[in-house]
Amino acid sequence: MKPTCPAHDEATRRSAGAARPRRTFADLPGPRGLPVIGNLHELHADRWHLEFERWWRAFGDVFVVRMGRQPILVVAEGELVRDVLQRRPAVFRRTRAIEDVSREADMVGLFSADGEAWRKQRQLINPTLHARHVEGFFPSICEITGRLRDVWARAADERAARDVLGDLMRYSVDVTSTIAFGRDLNTLGGGPDALQEHLQRVFLGLNRRILAPLPYWRYLGLPADRAYDRALLAVKRLIFELVAAARRELEGGAGGVDQPARPRTLLELMIVARDGENPSAHLSDAEVYANVLTMLLAGEDTTANTLAWILYYLGSRPDVQARAREEADRVLGGGQIPTLEQSKRLEYTGAVTQETLRLRSAAPLLYLEANHDTVVGDVAVPAGAGVVVLTRATGRKPEYFGDPESFRPERWLGGAPPTLPHEPRMALAFGSGPRVCPGRSMALLECAVTVGMVLRSFTVQLADHTAPVRERMAFAMQPEGLRIRFTKRACA
Repeated sequence: MKPTCPAHDEATRRSAGAARPRRTFADLPGPRGLPVIGNLHELHADRWHLEFERWWRAFGDVFVVRMGRQPILVVAEGELVRDVLQRRPAVFRRTRAIEDVSREADMVGLFSADGEAWRKQRQLINPTLHARHVEGFFPSICEITGRLRDVWARAADERAARDVLGDLMRYSVDVTSTIAFGRDLNTLGGGPDALQEHLQRVFLGLNRRILAPLPYWRYLGLPADRAYDRALLAVKRLIFELVAAARRELEGGAGGVDQPARPRTLLELMIVARDGENPSAHLSDAEVYANVLTMLLAGEDTTANTLAWILYYLGSRPDVQARAREEADRVLGGGQIPTLEQSKRLEYTGAVTQETLRLRSAAPLLYLEANHDTVVGDVAVPAGAGVVVLTRATGRKPEYFGDPESFRPERWLGGAPPTLPHEPRMALAFGSGPRVCPGRSMALLECAVTVGMVLRSFTVQLADHTAPVRERMAFAMQPEGLRIRFTKRACA
């Protein structure tokens, strides 16, 4: 029996709103800032999450930083982080900067909406992302995974190092577009990858605008902002064309508008979705657009980044790769791509994925704000105050995960030494509470199928063990400088 984490202060365990505040922001430690700008000069747009984690190691689990003149509460203690997440959206919401930038982009979907708008969309959209719907697209996922295998097989024949993140982003666009609106873009096979290029510009533009201290783009159109606007317009046109086509397809059923065809894609499921408690409630075309765009952004960026980090660990840890390969050989037999049933039996591969998510979460922090006066632990939080929760930091705390900086997949299978703590509830890559990531099932299924294929088909090596692979924040956290060399296995 492994030890659990030590007991925490009772004020942490109680509803924070009922706790008696003993401290204010002025009582908390934090990095010294400059007049007017505070700590903004220390935050680089592509690595700002690392600065927050550096401050966490310097100042502890609860501290304050200043964005301009505004103090921001930063929380890394696990129970407090979970408490904040559990109290969304009633007490805490995404920052108004995220909402404003999302509204300007007409993408106030499930990710960025709050309050009643979020509740309505959650009721209508979450069922469309249920595992049974996602699994219905499994043959398409396998077909696209086979296409990825062909790309890497050619690279192996040419003995060429591969930019796997680019490949995986194209793979994820193909999978997500097929599942979302029944259109396989085949960017992996040389099809038009303009959508993937547009999405990359949208990623970078969203991140840049959300972090900007002032909405400069409303008054000064820089070249990067004009490129962002053009990319967003191109994506918007494509999605609205697909929405219109999906409506025509549905209305072409046997009974026309009154008896539409059976929905086949997530886009069509969104169009026909109705709230069981309020049958007249449905998603507008604008809400459908916002959520399809959110799916494309999340599906391309987060899953692709996680898969890239998994390949990084397989390449840098031959012992892990050997154990995962043995499991894949045993479970898949003579197959090269897992079946749905086989993908669920790849337990060690699942542990590799969980350990990768713990150490390299695509969303290492969340930036929120308080809807009204409240309390976090023993700290009074005024209405409108910013609160940053370091969701990755909880997975790197030794009281929750023993030997936290080491990559140890066996900890997820009960194979770590019994003296090492293991608290899975503190691994928060998908969040927690009412706003836990609704795409979790899709992401984990893609990971199982893709990694199973890689293990059966190739040996994976880092192209250069001396070249550093760094973390870079775009829309989500991704590896920078990762190149992989694939070697075909004899059984491939």
